[in-house]
This record gives sequence, structure tokens and C-alpha cells, in this order.
Amino acid sequence: MAKKDYDKTLTRLIGILTTLSQREFCNAKEFALEYNVTPRTIQKDIYERLKSFPIEKNSDGKFKFIDGFSLDKSMLKTEEMILLSLSLAQFCSTDYFNDTSNTILNKLLYPKFCNPYFINHGSMEDININSKIHKKLRRAIENRQIVLIGFDNKSIEVEPYKLANFDGFWYLFAKETNTAKIKTYRLYKINDVKESSKRYETSYRQIDSILENVHSAWFEDGEAYEIVIKVYQNIAHFFKYKKFLQSQKIVKEYENGDLLVSFEVTHDEDIDNIIKSWLPDIEVCSPKSYRDEIERELRKYLEKISKKKKCK
Repeated sequence: MAKKDYDKTLTRLIGILTTLSQREFCNAKEFALEYNVTPRTIQKDIYERLKSFPIEKNSDGKFKFIDGFSLDKSMLKTEEMILLSLSLAQFCSTDYFNDTSNTILNKLLYPKFCNPYFINHGSMEDININSKIHKKLRRAIENRQIVLIGFDNKSIEVEPYKLANFDGFWYLFAKETNTAKIKTYRLYKINDVKESSKRYETSYRQIDSILENVHSAWFEDGEAYEIVIKVYQNIAHFFKYKKFLQSQKIVKEYENGDLLVSFEVTHDEDIDNIIKSWLPDIEVCSPKSYRDEIERELRKYLEKISKKKKCK
């Protein structure tokens, strides 16, 4: 990289970190317009050049530092941290140097950092990021490369979009080329990946837009429908201050404090756990088929436990 280009990159990286440190949130497109580069360049900045910094996306899809982090608490200036981070990245070809460089950066970036928040994300399925299959899928996603995946004694040609985690389990989020349907595939079941010379045109923006409406691994492309529930007043405040799904909308608030809430889903499983976790203070209004299914499951459960002795 020529010195002039390097200076431009360094200036941009410092600017991005400074913006985030001032708690001004921007998405890739907004950063791209500010620095006259493409959104893809910004994504490379965030996910590769600045991967040592604790950057995440908020609910609006904009980049931000994790809660409680500030560059002001570091021992180094912003430009010094970036230069050190980029330099140490050159030694990441082996596990030993990769672990050591991360240790050095953590000591410099978080000398007095104490996050006052604790978020329990639950256990997460282990994946071997160094396996041939994982590396092939990751490379195909980065290059927008169509691949042939093998599992359960069959092969399917897909456009791989993301390696996604739902409820602690890893999936390949991809579109089948023969049906043009976007689906999820359990990662551990994929036993073969054949790369091809074909490329797909789906943009990062299109993929992100699709993912905004994905609520679970049961996602079914093109099958969206509405589920309406009544939330009783004693738990209504939870639904007023938190969106349990991105598509959640409060349709009506009753005088007694109850709420009528709607969700757009592609499968009953998208909302099933939410409904059951709030029983008996929640009621399914529509569709009738889903309401009947919930009632059938509850009756079946009550019948089972009435016939058996209590757990010892």
C-alpha cells in the first residue's frame, strides 16, 4: 500500500473510532458517504482492520462500542492503538502469536475497563472454525461464491449468505438455487462443500434486510403471516419497553392496561417459546389454527402429568 493510501486508511480508521467513542452511531453506508468509500470498505474496516476493538451493532443496525467501553480509558492514543493493532495482526498466522497479540491488545485497550452489565446469552454450540468445511463456507460467503453442500446423502447448490447462530446452535443461512428459497441448514450436518466458479449478485444490503425479519432457525422465505396476541396488564410493561421480535407492533392498549400485540413470522416456532414462557398471562387471538395448537399442547401436557406420579 502506498504511503498516501495508508495515510487515508489510517485517518478513516481513527475517524471511525472517534465517532464511536463519542457515542455517535453510524451504519456502513453513512460511514462510506462520510469518507467517500464503498460500504464494503467500511465493513472491511470494522470486521478486519478494527476487529480488536469491541464494536457491535445496535437494534437499528448501526455500529457502536459495547456498553461501558471508552477509548478514554486506554493507555494509548487512538492512532497508536490502531498502528499497534495492525502491526500485531501480521503475526496471527499461528495460534501462539494470535493468542499473544490478543492478550497484549486486551491489556492496553481494557486497563481499567469494568463493564457494569452482565448479559447471559446462554450456552453456545462449539464449532471448529479451522475445519475445511468452515473455511470453505467462510471463503464462499466473502467471495459471493455459489457452492454445493452435502448432507444426509444428498447435495444442494446454494448461495451461502451467513453462518448464523440461533438459540445457541450454528446454521448456514443460504438460498437454494433451484427453488430460490432462503433456508437454514444445521452446520454440523454439512459434511462436504464443493466450491464452484459461479458467483451470485445478492448484495450485503439485501442480505442484511432479509436477516432483519429472521426470528429463528425455522425461517421460511416467502411464508410470512401475522400472529396477534393479548398481553395482560400485569406483564404489559415488558412488551412496551422491549421488542421480543423485530416485527413486534402494539396494535392497541386497553383501558385496563392489556395490550393487543402483533408479530409477523414465517413459522409458528418463531414465537412459540415467547408465548409459552409468558403463560398464563398471554393469550393467542389469531390465527385460530395456532391458538388451537397451543390449547391442544397444553391439554396433552395436563393429561400426561395427571396419569403419572410426580417427579422424585
